[in-house]
Amino acid sequence: MGKSDLIKKHNIKIYFWYVIFGSDLLFYYGTRVLYLSEVKGISDSNIVFLSTIFSFAAILGIIFGNILNNKTTNKKTLIIGDCISIVSLALFILGRGFLEMIISQILTAIGFTLKNISLAPLLQESIQKEENKSKVFSNIDGKAYFAYCICSSISILLAGYLYEINKNIPAILSFICAIIALVLSASFYDIKTENKTTLKESIKGIKECFIFFIHSKRMKALLLSLGFIWGIFVLYGTYQTTLLKNLNVSAGYIGIIVMILDLIRGFGGRMEYIYNKKNSNRSLTKLSLLVSLSFISAGLGTVLKIPFIWQIIIVILAYFIIDIMRGIYMVLYKRYINSFTNTKVLPSIYSLTNIYWNISRIIITGIGSFILTKANIKISYIIMGIFFLILTVLIGVYMSSRVGLKPEEYEKVDIKYAEK
Repeated sequence: MGKSDLIKKHNIKIYFWYVIFGSDLLFYYGTRVLYLSEVKGISDSNIVFLSTIFSFAAILGIIFGNILNNKTTNKKTLIIGDCISIVSLALFILGRGFLEMIISQILTAIGFTLKNISLAPLLQESIQKEENKSKVFSNIDGKAYFAYCICSSISILLAGYLYEINKNIPAILSFICAIIALVLSASFYDIKTENKTTLKESIKGIKECFIFFIHSKRMKALLLSLGFIWGIFVLYGTYQTTLLKNLNVSAGYIGIIVMILDLIRGFGGRMEYIYNKKNSNRSLTKLSLLVSLSFISAGLGTVLKIPFIWQIIIVILAYFIIDIMRGIYMVLYKRYINSFTNTKVLPSIYSLTNIYWNISRIIITGIGSFILTKANIKISYIIMGIFFLILTVLIGVYMSSRVGLKPEEYEKVDIKYAEK
């Protein structure tokens, strides 16, 4: 085994641990809303506003991140992203006013964006060329994501108890995890040599990828489906706890349910390869179909006059299905993005994908929030579920002749960036 092979093997090992500590913020989400309202004195409406700020900042961060990534390596982009995340968490802990929280949220969005556009390409570079990259990537990423979900579920449970002891402990632990992530990102080896491209050349590269997105029927259909599904999952994150609170489920039980759902999501990530192999080119359509039906089931199960215990059972079963599908999606989307794509343009493609994700997120959560102002959470679940079901059918028909085909069935523009 040569030096190059050892370096790639090392990167794959580091990737596993990095996903656990650096792909998202451990200990953060379980008490974030409580921390902002009780410690920082931020109103509920302003907390929602911070989420909107995140989406817009992420779009700007993607543009900056792609230019940066075109001028340097994936490892260096990842390190910069971790440094920004550490600063954002420090500001989150030490800041006292709403302005500091806005700046923290903007930095968090930029940090995540830099990490998102560089981490997957770094793993893709580290997989041997002679291997089935799509299968190997999904296997490695699925294992790492499963491990992350286990750690995340434990951190959510611990955060609730630690918050009662001292409200700053979960945020401080999240800060420590971010430092560990920085150490891990610095432990990666660079596979790609540093580019000496100018700003003009970097912008030209983004422009070329954007033109590719416009002309490629496969990418347009893929982005439409991926963005739509991601928007559903983001809205579900808001609706999930709201419905449980509406059913008068105690905060302690909600914490336990969320922890279990995180574990279920991890199992979903491990099932991605089997799921994709079984469903082939219908994977995304069936996934969004199951999620849409689960939305409707959660709403109907609580609207119908049935015993309370059955209402809870129906809701939890619906949540189980949604989180299994979410876990599958978090690995599956990378498989689709990585297919017919070389490592040179992969960061740019991830950047543009993230832009579309955030636009979809703003639109779908905006519609979902508006519906929630006109109806209660139970009816909102039914309305949005029917809406998603209709869109799933329309998008599925649109995708049928554009995604999941054999290589020889695609047009040349669809596979122009495929690795030789």
